[in-house]
Amino acid sequence: MKKKAVDKIHLLIVSLFWALVLGIILFLSAFTYYARAIPSPDVIISRRINESTKILDRTGEILLYNNHGEEKRTVIPKEEIPDNLKNAVIATEDVNFYNHKGLDLKGIARALVKNIETASVSQGGSTITQQLVKKALLGDERTFSRKFKEIILSLQIEQKFSKDEILWMYLNQIPFGSNNYGAEAAAQFFFQKKAKDLTLNESAALAAVIRAPSYYSPFGSHKEDLTTRKNLILKKMKELEFISEEEFNETANQTL
Repeated sequence: MKKKAVDKIHLLIVSLFWALVLGIILFLSAFTYYARAIPSPDVIISRRINESTKILDRTGEILLYNNHGEEKRTVIPKEEIPDNLKNAVIATEDVNFYNHKGLDLKGIARALVKNIETASVSQGGSTITQQLVKKALLGDERTFSRKFKEIILSLQIEQKFSKDEILWMYLNQIPFGSNNYGAEAAAQFFFQKKAKDLTLNESAALAAVIRAPSYYSPFGSHKEDLTTRKNLILKKMKELEFISEEEFNETANQTL
């Protein structure tokens, strides 16, 4: 190999090395700077979540009045969230939820490729943990600083809480449209039943709504698109072995 070519390769290797070093320094500097400006991960479970004010009849079963202001929400314990709903959400929002530590690098890369292919920003690559941090603590502002804080908090929350606790907080937090927040409020609003009583078909439908609550609302004008997305989620659940072939065939043919 000619000396000139060897020199070019050597220069390239040295340049890449120093670029990597500089990148690590910048990352650590940014991490240190923003880490001081973010809330403690403990806040996400100790904060007060606004719930609806409910008036029941004397039996405590029949809802007479529900004053919810801007957010209609009822926080429910983990055991009242059905496995089908949890699995449907994982299948559509974060298939590697139980394997990553807050960030899904493969998911980010996959979303980046998809966005380049479609020349759009249709895929975000955010994990369930990141979505929880954004909705519960940081808001939807699209800035570098907000995104960096989201990454830091997601990593911290994954160390602080179990996966089941994170999923429970997420399903009590996220919006489902029409001022309905959390799985319980959504189940009551769309299907007039408690979340724990949702069928597989209804669970998949609720999971479908999360991506775009206004567009996929069962009460909106895109019911066919909702059904298509719901069936895609059921298919993914079957591929992940959350449900059987028989359950898929039976449920995919059901209407909402």
